Amino acid sequence: MADLFRLDGKIAVVIGGAGGLGEPIALGFAHQGADVAVASRRLDAVQKVAEKIRKETPREAAAFQVDATDEKSVIRLKEQVLEKFGTVDILVNAHGTSIKKPAHEFPVDIWNQQFALNALAFMLPCREFGKVMMAKKKGKIINLSSVRGTRATFWGGNTGYSSSKGAVDMYTRALSAEWAPYCINVNAIAPTIIRTPLTESLGILSEEHLKKYLANVPLKRIGEPQDMASLAIFLASSASDFITGQVFYLDGGLTAVG
Repeated sequence: MADLFRLDGKIAVVIGGAGGLGEPIALGFAHQGADVAVASRRLDAVQKVAEKIRKETPREAAAFQVDATDEKSVIRLKEQVLEKFGTVDILVNAHGTSIKKPAHEFPVDIWNQQFALNALAFMLPCREFGKVMMAKKKGKIINLSSVRGTRATFWGGNTGYSSSKGAVDMYTRALSAEWAPYCINVNAIAPTIIRTPLTESLGILSEEHLKKYLANVPLKRIGEPQDMASLAIFLASSASDFITGQVFYLDGGLTAVG
């Protein structure tokens, strides 16, 4: 049964692979036996992640630059990954943005920017790498969403972010149904606050903020990078072969009671 969670012989693509959520997923995949292509707009950042994978594991890793909102850039990424690794078995969309603005004066350009980064930038990689998976009739796709895609919050400014993550959830479900005949599993992970360099720099992990937030979290803690990596490994492995179209709330019970 332990072999169910191994990813030996698999090729994984992690877009947003230098981020606080993408990096632990990429490293987790490599530790489970996968070769990993990490991609981001910041090539220098994903080069460091690829180097870390090669140092910590015996697996191959390669870094690529991509703008996931740009069709030509995503197509080029697919070509580069296929040239390097020959195929793709797992795709993770771990990129995105959260820009907070009051709902009554939300700028149209910021709204469009959030939907480009949080929705269009998921569709394009799924479309392109999905073609590879359709041809081989096998594949795993994991989209990173948020609890804010299903639950609102008293903290203001989240209408754009929440709406875009709701789009990710519905896209995941619709895609899973359309691609089920090709044995492609499409699921999403919707976390609450995860401890990352970004959440720390934004002050989200301050004592005052956490006291207010954790009052509604049954497990009384925030998520850790390993929590994200563990769930992603499960969804990428054969242990989840009969699971598709689901949004997994990595939230310590927040959405169960909130």
